[in-house]
Formats: sequence, C-alpha cells, structure tokens
Amino acid sequence: MTVTGLVTAVLVGGVLGVAGHLLTRAGRWVPFWLPPTVGVGTAVFATTVARIAADLPSGLSPAELGLQALFGGAGVAAVVTTADRRTPEKEGIR
Repeated sequence: MTVTGLVTAVLVGGVLGVAGHLLTRAGRWVPFWLPPTVGVGTAVFATTVARIAADLPSGLSPAELGLQALFGGAGVAAVVTTADRRTPEKEGIR
C-alpha cells in the first residue's frame, strides 16, 4: 500500500462517513464518530484488496479510487441503515 493510496482512503472514507451521518434519517441515532470510522476502515480495506488483486501503478489509479468509494459507501450505508431507532432524548443518551 502506498502513502497516496492510504491518504486517499482516509479522505474518501471520511467524506463518505460524514455524508452518511448527515443523511441519516431523524428517527435513527448514530454516534458521530461511527460512520466516518467505518468509511475509513472499508476504504483502506478496498485499497488493500486492489493492491493484492491487481498490479496497479505506484500512484493513485481509477480502479483503486472506485473500489474505495464502493467499499466505503457500502460500509457507511450498512452502518447507517442498521443504526439504533431510539432517539437520544427518549432513552436518556447524551
């Protein structure tokens, strides 16, 4: 894994995570840190998969970036859709 791949994975995963948190429906409670963490983790995993599966150039490749977006979006979507349906006010969560 190259530094460029790692940096773009963190950026792509973080952006997807924050977007996923902002798009969460009002009836679901998701901690702010959870979607970006899952997005970064799955994007880093996608970089690893891309590097193992193909002989990619040392820089950023479109295939690697596409896999980062795909894996990151799928991970964030899974977290946001399976989030707790309680609201913080009803359950005393702060």
